[in-house]
Amino acid sequence: MNTYFPKIYVDESGNTGSNICDKFQRYFVLSAISFLDEELEQIQADINYPKELHFLNMKESIAGRKAIKKLLSHNLINSEHISYQLWDKTFCIYAQITDMTIEPVFHYIFHEDLYKRRKNILAANCLYFFGENHIDKNAINEFKISFMTMMREQSKRSIIAFYDNVRKLKAKSIDELNEFLFLIELSESILEYVLVEDNKYCLDTTFTSLISLTNHWYNKFQTKLEIIADNSKSLTAQELLINKFSNIKEECFVGYDTRKHTYPLPIHRFKMVDSKDSFGVQVADMIASAVTFRWNEPTKKYQKFHDEIAELDFFNLPCYPICPTSYEELSQPIDDSDDIDPLDFLVKNLEKE
Repeated sequence: MNTYFPKIYVDESGNTGSNICDKFQRYFVLSAISFLDEELEQIQADINYPKELHFLNMKESIAGRKAIKKLLSHNLINSEHISYQLWDKTFCIYAQITDMTIEPVFHYIFHEDLYKRRKNILAANCLYFFGENHIDKNAINEFKISFMTMMREQSKRSIIAFYDNVRKLKAKSIDELNEFLFLIELSESILEYVLVEDNKYCLDTTFTSLISLTNHWYNKFQTKLEIIADNSKSLTAQELLINKFSNIKEECFVGYDTRKHTYPLPIHRFKMVDSKDSFGVQVADMIASAVTFRWNEPTKKYQKFHDEIAELDFFNLPCYPICPTSYEELSQPIDDSDDIDPLDFLVKNLEKE
């Protein structure tokens, strides 16, 4: 019997809470890294930094910046040990509008599955393109902010404000965007399916990223994993769900085309810790924070350091980007012969519990 479970250390960077539209924090990253204990000991000895590794603090000093560059250039910081998911939060807003308003319209009104054959990805990309190129930036910004407010507050006032902004935007938009806004308007009639109680973290991408990166490491190790994550409000809120997904009895490869994951979640144990007690989580913080620092616009104070680390080979490591999709990607052949709706699968199996 296999009693060894690889340790995966997890941390996040760039989540600005309710202010997803913050132009200075355009990206969110969840890193999930894998190291043996002796490898972490080697990194710690080689970096030889006397304090807790914490990117935001370290970039303030010469010694800290030197240690950051030393870590990112270490021979163990490679694709065998590092994985992360990078979210363009501007694109993410349009993808969530698609998931939370347009998809339910297709499901409950048109009785069609928008997720099949990547139609939801195509819709999100079109909405993003037309929205971000709209001539009235203020109207688009109000549209996005009022959507996020509605999903979080779920109050009568926030609902009215969102659909008012949808109609105002329709009056100022081209026909192509109006086709999508018309679908969003229709969702007002099925809000009981769109808005669910206790949905404070419905727009948070941490849980989604964790599932994706867990699948990455399971494909590599072919065994269950021990997930060690830094304490975060979003993961704490989802801990019960993570454990439920990990204890599903039916084994299945679930999802659409190339977007499939293994269930039950291949997690032997999910553990949340204080980063000061785990060097592995500290390294995960360094990875996630370095990526967001690299891709966000730096302030004048950090421009030189930003330019220095941008040249490191570290940023050539592969990752899982969630961003506007290229024409080439959307044009790839799709095999949907063994698609399984993940929501149907999860509802069926969680009802059994």
